[in-house]
Amino acid sequence: MANHEIPGCPHLAAATGQPASSRALDAADGQRLMRSSEVDRECEAEHPLAQILAWVRDYLALPHPELGRRGAVCPFVPDALKVDSIQLAEVADGEATLESIAGVIAAYRDLFLVTEPTDGPGAFQKAFLIVFSSLAATQGGSALVDKVQYRLKRYFVERGLMLGEFHSENQSPGLRNPDFRPLRSPIPMLAIRHMVDSDLPFLARADYPAGDRAAFLRAFLYRLGSGLSLSRFEQAMNDLVRAEIEVWKASASDTERAPRQEYALSALGAAT
Repeated sequence: MANHEIPGCPHLAAATGQPASSRALDAADGQRLMRSSEVDRECEAEHPLAQILAWVRDYLALPHPELGRRGAVCPFVPDALKVDSIQLAEVADGEATLESIAGVIAAYRDLFLVTEPTDGPGAFQKAFLIVFSSLAATQGGSALVDKVQYRLKRYFVERGLMLGEFHSENQSPGLRNPDFRPLRSPIPMLAIRHMVDSDLPFLARADYPAGDRAAFLRAFLYRLGSGLSLSRFEQAMNDLVRAEIEVWKASASDTERAPRQEYALSALGAAT
């Protein structure tokens, strides 16, 4: 990876509290990206990248009885494996922090955007899997991956990308079977790929704050709106309207509450 020029992430300072250009370059320095074919040739079976690749092939690329639908657990994976467009990198930082991982992932986001193919059908078969091998045996490592994913998700979605969190304790339910946990991997990792129309449910999740949902959905419509089916477009618009109404109601409630609080404090002062 040292041979690649990594543009500075414009959002990195906001995400990590550190200067964007220098931190982005340092974050991914020395972390080599390897295609799945390279992992096969160069890594022993016990290597973290080989373990993740085996999991991708034996789990994500295959059907599962608890999935609730036909096809692979991740429909994207089988074709991506065929064209060798999945690239993996190991980050073995024994003292990883929220800020350091956010810096690494933000740098890989910028690298992903300039790595060919950058457009056309081939771009949508491209994925980066960033494997945090040191977090597998670290208490709180899974929670750290979750925090980084949520902290940076908006900065990915705004660029038409998805950032997925995978680890052994992931509680995110399947879309068709709420008892299925499709994002559980043997080693913690974060995955980067282009956003597609079927990602809508992952952007409109009810457990996201309304403001975040609205931001995600606006980006989804901006990036994919012209290519969406009518039903998908209407669904996204309805989800966006609901989120915006929630934001408006919360804002209106806060506005109404403020004078009441001020009056109550004034009354309390007068009483004392």
